[in-house]
Amino acid sequence: MALLTRDDIRRQSRLAWFCLLLLAAMSAWFWSLDKRNASMGVLVSLVGCLGLILPPRERMEVLPARLRALPRALDCTPILATLLSSPGYGLNWFYGENPYDEVVHLFSGAMAGAVFVALLLADGRPRRSGRIVLAGTVFGLLLGCTWEVFEAITGLIGDFTDTWTDIVLTTLGATVAAMVLARRAE
Repeated sequence: MALLTRDDIRRQSRLAWFCLLLLAAMSAWFWSLDKRNASMGVLVSLVGCLGLILPPRERMEVLPARLRALPRALDCTPILATLLSSPGYGLNWFYGENPYDEVVHLFSGAMAGAVFVALLLADGRPRRSGRIVLAGTVFGLLLGCTWEVFEAITGLIGDFTDTWTDIVLTTLGATVAAMVLARRAE
C-alpha cells in the first residue's frame, strides 16, 4: 500500500495546511528582515509540524488507538502554537513591557488542553464533565511547570514573577479548553 493514499489526503485538515503555508510565509518574512536564524528556526519547526500531521495515523496500527482516533481538525494546533510563538523569538516580542508572553501561554495552554482532552475522550467512553475539567487542569499545570523548568534550564526568559504567571496562564488555558470540550461531549 502507498505511504499516502487519496483517502489519507482527503482526511487532512485544510486549516493545518493553510497554517503551514502561513508558517512558510513567516519564515520568508523573517528572512526579508535579515533575521536568518529566526527564519531557519521557523523552517525547522515547519518540517517538524509536517512530520506530525502528514503520516496517515488512522492506518498506523503501531500507534495507540487514542492517537489514531484524534480528530484531524486538531492537526493545526502545533502549527498555530508555532505561528503564535515565533514572532516572540524572532522579533524579541517576549522581552519588554507587553502582554505577548502572557497571550502565548494562555492560547498555547488552551490548544494543548484541547488536544489532551480529545485524546482523553477518543475512546468514546462517557466521562463526567467535572472529571474532564479536573484532568485538563492538572494537565495544564504539569505542562506549565515542565515548560518553565525547561526555560530555567536553558536560560530562555523570565524571572520568578514571569514563571508563576506563565504557569497560571498555561493552566487557565488548558482548563478553559477542557471546560469547552467537556460541555460539547455531554
